[in-house]
Amino acid sequence: MKSTFQWKSDDFIISAEKLANPNNKYHGLEKLAVQYRNKGANVLAGDLWLIAAGWRRNTMDPSDERHMEALQFVLRNVEYDRAMAEWKKKKLARNAMPYPSLFGLSDA
Repeated sequence: MKSTFQWKSDDFIISAEKLANPNNKYHGLEKLAVQYRNKGANVLAGDLWLIAAGWRRNTMDPSDERHMEALQFVLRNVEYDRAMAEWKKKKLARNAMPYPSLFGLSDA
């Protein structure tokens, strides 16, 4: 997550209703994806990032550079979580582990 982004609220709870409504806050979904990543559930985190990317793309103003940067940031997170899930699935050595910096993300 960008350290400069101020979350609007911490009370986002995911439900089938929220997933079905594309007008809900994708920021809360992105925050939930980070929580799943921190718990090691990279497949689920990657799926949540992907849903958030779709919501962002459908609601953003393509002429706004900040929206394009945010979409690219979300897609980099999708790629990172998928790579982590694949690494864990194949039980590869530690030196083969993907790092966030390889995907343009912060290691912090």
